[in-house]
Formats: sequence, structure tokens, C-alpha cells
Amino acid sequence: MKVLSIGRDKEGKIFDKNSAVSGRNISYGQSMQSLDIVVFTLKSQGFKKIKISENVTVYPTNSASRWFFVWNAISLGKKIIRENKFVRGDCVITCQDPFECGFIGWRIAKYFRLPLHLQIHTDFLSPHFKTSFFQGFRVFVAKFLIPRADFVRVVSLRIAKSLEKAHIKLKHSARVLPIRVDVESIISEGAKNENSDLKKLFPQFKFIILMASRLTKEKRVSDAISAFAGIVPDHPYVGLVIVGDGPLRDHLQNEAKNLSISEKVVFLGFRSDIFSLIKSANLFLSTSEYEGYGMSMLEAGLTHLSVLSTNVGVAGEILVHLKNSYICPVGDIFCISEGIKTLISDNSLRYQLSQTLFENINSHIPTKEEYIKSYVALLEEAAHNNLESILK
Repeated sequence: MKVLSIGRDKEGKIFDKNSAVSGRNISYGQSMQSLDIVVFTLKSQGFKKIKISENVTVYPTNSASRWFFVWNAISLGKKIIRENKFVRGDCVITCQDPFECGFIGWRIAKYFRLPLHLQIHTDFLSPHFKTSFFQGFRVFVAKFLIPRADFVRVVSLRIAKSLEKAHIKLKHSARVLPIRVDVESIISEGAKNENSDLKKLFPQFKFIILMASRLTKEKRVSDAISAFAGIVPDHPYVGLVIVGDGPLRDHLQNEAKNLSISEKVVFLGFRSDIFSLIKSANLFLSTSEYEGYGMSMLEAGLTHLSVLSTNVGVAGEILVHLKNSYICPVGDIFCISEGIKTLISDNSLRYQLSQTLFENINSHIPTKEEYIKSYVALLEEAAHNNLESILK
């Protein structure tokens, strides 16, 4: 089977043959005749076409600006299909989102009458997603494309149910294939040193709450800071450590300052040793408006860390309130604050939740081989069903 994949990679890690992203795609390619990957890139980034394995090739769009990503990717995708002689019944176009990438795939698939496979990684039907004209337009595009796709893969039951609730008609029922958490990397990450042990970095904190998040509006880190401010008077030895960066960093730092808790809220910025940092925390906190999956929560759970999250992503599917985690409604600062207080004060509950979560996550995650087999099977299903529909 020949596969054309359309996606994004902001950091360009896929162009590095030794990266985890490349390794994952090389593994996919071993079960395919060929895998050609088109990635949005700017010409200024200097990326070039690269063959990361014998049958996996990555193509940068090398666009003059972001406004040309879509058109450059369509042109490049058509060229790849012609040169590599894609044949109906033994090929598929897969797109990493139902928005810009999906539109590109749809145009190419329609032109060549090839099967279209859409992947949905974010809960775009959440009422919190449509926060601007641009986001609203993306929702419109997704609702247009999804019924026209031959198959749709979603990463959680939450997304599958949201499609059903919105009465979006699909040619076939959505296939749920969760994102695979890299269990091996989490467990095998090297021993902590002084620079990645939060207890040594911040000895003034006897209890450390850790967040790992982009500092953007939809992550609602402001809610976490407000909730944290409510517990400081009774728990002055607790610290909030935030790993990640983004456009709201200055605003959030000023908010902590205005609440007189700036000395207890630490912004570490981007860190590559996130798993080591997680292992030295006492509680993981996530306050997002929406998530398609919620990878960071599961990664935290795999380090035996207790998790407090808003009701997004796999909450309700893997994370269950007071069974293996503490779940609050989105934007409920009082609930978040009370949850933190409970998990600080009740050591036995915190331990019980973390152990159960670890067991539940492990039972939910497929092995690397099982995941690759399932992923490739979804693409083959789309390719074969498309041929059958044409022959009818």
C-alpha cells in the first residue's frame, strides 16, 4: 500500500532521522510499500526533501509564507502521486487534521479519485474551541470535509461521541485509535540530577504541583493560578511549577504578581527533561478548555503521579473522578482549588488514585507493535473500501 500523509511539524523534528517522530514514521513505513509525508515548512527554515528510510520520504512545502502552505502542499501532493504512480485500491491519502491538512487531502483525493482518511486529534466540537472567527471557520471546514472522507480516525471516545451528537454523517463509523504514549521512554528516562529534581531545585516547597502546558488561552493556566492563590494561606509550603512557554507567559507572571504569590509560582519555560521533572513532583495539574486526548495527563500517570484535570480529553474514558484521578468542570476554579486541598491533605487518597491510574493506563495502552498494526489496518481499510465503492 502506498500512503501520502499531510501534516504539520512546527519544530521540523521529522527531518531528523534520529528523532522519535522519524522513528515512528519509519516503523509505519515498514508495513507499507511507500510512505510520502508532506510537511508545512517555511522556505526560511531551510528544510530539504529527505529519505528517512528506504521507503519513507519527507517533503517540505518550503512556502514563502504561512498563507501559501495549503496551495504549495496541494501542488506537491499531486506531483508525488503522479511520480509514484498511485493506483486506486492500493493507496490512501491520510491527513493529520480535518482542517487545513484535511482540505489539502480532499482536493488531491477528489482530483485523482483516491481514498481520503481524516484523523481528528482535537475536540473541535467543544464549545470552548470556537473562540475566534478563524477557529469558527475551521469548524465549518471540518464539518464539510468529514462526511466526504472515506474513513475517519479519532483519538478518543469523547471526539467520536461529539461527532455523533452533532449529527455529522460519516460514510463509516469513526474508528477510535488512541495516541500511543511512549511508555518505554517515560520509564527508562535517566536518573534525576540536580537540574531536573524539583525538590532540589526548590527546597522551599514541601509539596510541588506541576503543570506542563503551552501558555496559550485554551490551556487556561490563569485558572490554575487563581485556584492556587486560594490554597496558599492554609498551605504556605506548596509551590506551583509551570513547564512550557507561549504568548501568555508575561501576562500569567503578572497575574501571579498581582495575587501576591509570584514567589510561589515558578515558570521554567520549555524543558526537554519533562519526565524527570514529573517524577519529582507531588501532583500534576491540567486546566485545559478542551483536549482531543490529553497526552500529558497519561504521561504523568505513568510516573505514578496523581492527576487533577478538567473534564476534557480522556477524562471519563481513562481518567475517572475519585477512582484514579480528580476531575473538575472546565473553568471551575473553586473545584480545582478544593481538589488541590484534598490531594495535599489526604496522602492515602493521593497514593490510591495514582496507583490505580498507573494500572488503568497500562491496561489501556497497546504495545508499539499492536499500535502500528492497528494504524496500518485503518489505512488499508480506507484504501480497499474506496475501491469497492467505485466498482459498485
